[in-house]
Amino acid sequence: MKIKKRHSRWFKIARPIIHNLISKKFNYTCTPCNIKPPFIVLGNHTTDYDAFFIADAFQDPIHFVMSDHITTLPVVGKLIPFLVGTIPITKSSRDTQSLRSVISVIHQGGAVGIFPEGNKSFSGDVSYIKPTIAKVLKKLNVPLILFTIEGGYFSSPRWTKNKRLGRVYGHAAKIFSAEEIKQLSTEQLYNIIKETLHINAYEVQKQNPSTYVGPNLAENIETFLYVCPECKNISTLHGEGNTITCSHCSFKATYNEYGYLDYAPMPQLDQLDRMQKEYLLHLPWDTYPKDKMITQDSGWVIARKITKYKSKKLGTFTLQLTTQTLTFTNKKQTTIIPLQDIAGYAIEGVNGIQLWLRDGTVYRMKNKGAVSGLKYVNMISAITKTPMKF
Repeated sequence: MKIKKRHSRWFKIARPIIHNLISKKFNYTCTPCNIKPPFIVLGNHTTDYDAFFIADAFQDPIHFVMSDHITTLPVVGKLIPFLVGTIPITKSSRDTQSLRSVISVIHQGGAVGIFPEGNKSFSGDVSYIKPTIAKVLKKLNVPLILFTIEGGYFSSPRWTKNKRLGRVYGHAAKIFSAEEIKQLSTEQLYNIIKETLHINAYEVQKQNPSTYVGPNLAENIETFLYVCPECKNISTLHGEGNTITCSHCSFKATYNEYGYLDYAPMPQLDQLDRMQKEYLLHLPWDTYPKDKMITQDSGWVIARKITKYKSKKLGTFTLQLTTQTLTFTNKKQTTIIPLQDIAGYAIEGVNGIQLWLRDGTVYRMKNKGAVSGLKYVNMISAITKTPMKF
């Protein structure tokens, strides 16, 4: 990747505009960071706006590593990389080209921004951070900034399309010189990254309670919560207005302006997320008939990835999961994917699914309805006895 003069020009033009936008839209404030490139900045990841939150604290452009599904979006997908020089990466795969681009930007004297979780949090808790990030940082030999964002999760939960106005704050929690990085072991550096970026939204909320005001606070929550906390049925929860109900039992709760569920057995979404994951992990999957349909949903628009910047649409399908296969089918075609052929997966946006197969094929699946993509990937993990990453 080549750093262009236009990247700096557009950053200077866009910075005051974006500053005013995020200040008004999110009540965002940050502590300025005056360090000059080259450097690496790592941040916790809670919203689609985190790159803007971090960039607002710096005087020079930062080249962010971003999911390559953004580059496939009409107009925006080409405009953003052209103007600010983002580095596309394929989630759930070993993307060596992206690493080479990061190294190239650093060698040219630029700054790189990375969200090592790789995905925005659904629950308000930090997601898994791969240990390999520490090895990469040791090799780059540049200053490291660990930037934390508080309040982002409650202002724009991943599972909803409705923004809320509250307190969002960002700052450089820790700064290390290149020499200090050298003196740390890879394990020490990794542990520092994990501990510093571990921002649990509910822990912050308990220390500094803030309201997050907006319409329809519970709408779309079923894209995240797929197990009822009372009857344990799957895909029976529904959010409407500020209320969550179950179609199978009498469960009813209210999502309040502090981000808690009133009248629920567990008031925090991170608690409910742990509950539903534990429930899946303890189901007797080995006893299920091989052809038993576990869950299915219609309305999935599926595309096959051609390049980082292009995908080929295959059609609209019904997605079906058994303990052996993931199938997408419509009147014209049926594709059956053995679960053992799935090498990796990721969630894109609210409920999109990206599947990376062992033969190199990558599928992208989107659904405009309030359908949980998270449900599918967590079930696949539980069935195949692999770690849940989301």
